[in-house]
Amino acid sequence: MQNSKRDFYLGAYLNGEHWQMVFILPKKNLVVWFCSLHNRPDNYLKGIINSALKGLDDTPQPKSKAGARWIVVKCNRQKGCTDCGYYVMHWMSTIILGSFRNNWETYFNDVRPLKAKRLKTLRIQWA
Repeated sequence: MQNSKRDFYLGAYLNGEHWQMVFILPKKNLVVWFCSLHNRPDNYLKGIINSALKGLDDTPQPKSKAGARWIVVKCNRQKGCTDCGYYVMHWMSTIILGSFRNNWETYFNDVRPLKAKRLKTLRIQWA
């Protein structure tokens, strides 16, 4: 990340057997966290991302300051025990297709599970 001038990074994170998603905006020193079980990010991942952001030249925070600002959104909560990857794909496509970069807490504030039709579409698209 240190030599990159990208506006954002989008990644899936596998913690145990559960997929979660992180959206990193290095120029804003901001990390947005998505988890369909509403788990908070673990300290290991937070440490890695905060360290990477501290090393960036274009990050507005001084190297001595604390890590990035983390937003844990109230995203859709899965019903089943094996759908987490489809939830991550849904959020990725929502962000990318919508060119979405701010108002995270307002936009992602629906804890209802994804509808069966949406899950079926994701399964077909990514099969």
